[in-house]
Order: sequence, then C-alpha cells, then structure tokens
Amino acid sequence: MIKIIETKEKTGYKILWYRQTESTNNLARAAISRNEPDGTVFVADSQTKGRGQRSNTWESEPSKNLTFSIIMYPDFLKVDEQFLLSKAISVATVDLLNEYGLTAKIKWPNDIYAGDKKITGILIENDIIGNCVASSIVGVGLNVNQRVFLSNAPNPTSIALELGKEFDRKILLERLLFLFERRYKALAAHDCEKLEKDYFSYLYRNDGFYLYACGETKFNAKIAGISNIGELLLETESGERRKFGFKEIAFVIGK
Repeated sequence: MIKIIETKEKTGYKILWYRQTESTNNLARAAISRNEPDGTVFVADSQTKGRGQRSNTWESEPSKNLTFSIIMYPDFLKVDEQFLLSKAISVATVDLLNEYGLTAKIKWPNDIYAGDKKITGILIENDIIGNCVASSIVGVGLNVNQRVFLSNAPNPTSIALELGKEFDRKILLERLLFLFERRYKALAAHDCEKLEKDYFSYLYRNDGFYLYACGETKFNAKIAGISNIGELLLETESGERRKFGFKEIAFVIGK
C-alpha cells in the first residue's frame, strides 16, 4: 500500500509513504534508474531490510519512527565537496530536534545524538560521474515514538523517550524536509559559510578533550576541525594534529 502525502510546508518534495518495504534506499535506487525527479521522498512504516552505516541493520518498530530516503541530483557538488550534503541533512536534523526542545548534537560524521544516546542515523549513497556528484540517496532513520529497543545497538533513544510524549511523524517529516531544503538551497547557491559554522557548532564533544580509540590504542584529544572531504581532525594533549577517515577512529563513550 502506498499513499502520496501533500506537505503543508512549502517545499518541492513529493512524498510517497509505504506501509512496508525492504528498504527505502532500495526504492530510491530504483527510482534514480527510472529518472524520477529530484526531491522524491520514500517513507516506510516498516522496513524489513533497513540499512545503517558499516553494513549494520537499522532497528525500527513498525509505525513508530521515521525511516525515509530522498533522491537528489546535486551535480553542482564536486567529488571533494560531497560531504557537504551529509552536513546539510545532519544540521537540518539537529535544527528540527532543537526546535522541539531537544539538545541534539552531530556525532561525526553524521549520527545524531541526544546526550550520549543515538537518536538518528543517516546513510548517504552518492553516484559519481567525472568530477561531479550525479545523484544521491539521503537515507534517514529518526527514532520518534519507539520506547523499547531490542537490538544490540549500544545506546539508542527516541524523541518520545527524551521528552516523555509521542509526536506526529508526518508533521515531523514535513518540518525536517523544509529545514533540509533551506540548507540544500544554500548549498546549491555555493553559500556554505553558515552550514560549515553550524555543523561545527553542533558537533558532539566539540568542547574539550575526550577519549578516542584508534585500533587498540586509546588517547585523549579534542576536535580541531573537519576536512573538506569529511575527515575528522583531532589534536592530542601534546599538540599533535592527526587526521582520520570514517572507520579509522572511534569515540569512547561511557568509560
């Protein structure tokens, strides 16, 4: 079953809402192959094979959360600028949660945390042609009304758990798409200064020294910045600066 949702917010998105599907990212991938228009959004009440980062599955109780994917054609982005799209959806998600009274942060590269607990996962798949991003799938899993998590994920939470009440998922989605579109339009206009500033200000643990793990080695460091291609720049207590790609470094939480 599929239904088309009209948004109250003035956005250019077309929302297709499914009761169940294997993966909204798979729906988006098929839509790109059919040249579906930019800004088509696939939402599912239930995903049987939802994906997270590092090939993990994404736990989501049916009809409790927001799991959706957006197709985009950001050919104005060069290959070495593709992380800007991750920044745009991450910052927009924090914008949304902050509006609802949650103090949210971006755990590099693009998980969203409330305190030390994960409330949103983001998975972006880019197709590159030449030196440009030809198409992108922006996949988002936002925990909204789920209160019990059964997987071995170490630290999940939801808006309902944090704020003590349930929320209308459609209203949340409409507002998030509106906020993302605003960030995306600035990106398309090559006006990235505010996005870069907001991304860093929203970063989880950007306020001092914390424990990190690189393989078997643990060390204290503070976040010094993010490179143009999305690498994490850390400064150790001795003043040494080190650069890490995704999967090369881990935050040590709860130790």
